[in-house]
Amino acid sequence: MVQKLRRRDWNARGGGAGSRGERVLMQESQQPNGEVGEGELISSGRTNIPTDLLRTFVAICELGSFTKTANLLDLTQPAVSAHMRRLESMIGADLIAKSLTGVVLTECGTEVLRHARRMLAINDQIVSGSGAETQPQVVRVGIPNIHAPTVLAGILREGMAFRSQFRLQVRCDHSHGLLRSVRSGYLELAATQFMNEGDQANALSRWMEDLVWVKARGLVLKPDQPVPLVSSPNLLLPDRLGMAALETANRPYEIVFTAFDTLARRAAAAAGLGYFAIPRSAVADTLVIETPGVLPDLPQIHMGIVARDDLDTRMLGPLIKKIEELFSATRQD
Repeated sequence: MVQKLRRRDWNARGGGAGSRGERVLMQESQQPNGEVGEGELISSGRTNIPTDLLRTFVAICELGSFTKTANLLDLTQPAVSAHMRRLESMIGADLIAKSLTGVVLTECGTEVLRHARRMLAINDQIVSGSGAETQPQVVRVGIPNIHAPTVLAGILREGMAFRSQFRLQVRCDHSHGLLRSVRSGYLELAATQFMNEGDQANALSRWMEDLVWVKARGLVLKPDQPVPLVSSPNLLLPDRLGMAALETANRPYEIVFTAFDTLARRAAAAAGLGYFAIPRSAVADTLVIETPGVLPDLPQIHMGIVARDDLDTRMLGPLIKKIEELFSATRQD
């Protein structure tokens, strides 16, 4: 089935209806002699995009670097850049925006990435079905940074158990980043905290997590002392809920340490600098949960597992169940 990618207002290179502004992401262009012309435009406006260009684009998105992509695909960096120029020319829109912070996709680039992954998967299935050696499916799984100490080893262990079917790759990030990565096609699956009801609309599974105050074993809060807090500068969901609980209880607080890095925040709390609001299942051995009543109770948060929109999850059912069980086991510890 032909998949059309409409340019909308991504890049005003084309024109109105009926112009080359409407592009076909991948189709066969049939030549008069019956041969398929690779990447050649014919009178109907159809284009056949070579899979090597799509593979280069997907690699850039996954690795976040033209240089790393060149090394992975055994190309020169100018060749990688040439692939991208040709792909953008054939599609008629910019796919990657100029940025000092790394690879940033345009709106068009995000949609092309979704289609490109599917087309490469179909291509590889065709090659595998022709008698070539079948390779395990790559499944990229995301978990929140804060849960890495308690569930990462288990997820990798489960990945080894399924190694004949899947080749597991794991990414840690904050929940907002994981949700964005799933929607953009960077990840197949992610266990994540949900920021709002819309985030969990298409979740494969859902559960509730207790938020708890954690601290160093020797930290004792004085009655007249502002509550010292360890936080992320961008105030993640547990940070915001912790501060809201303190404000509701009219308890003064002071942010004494901030860091984007989760390990740094854990280290600060373990060193006795202050309190840290985290899910119960993320509590590691270096921290202890504060005695009930010392600080205001924290609300529960919604968590669950989400999947890429176009992902066929039937074969992944056992893996998804194992990931959920890992989080369930840590909640009960």
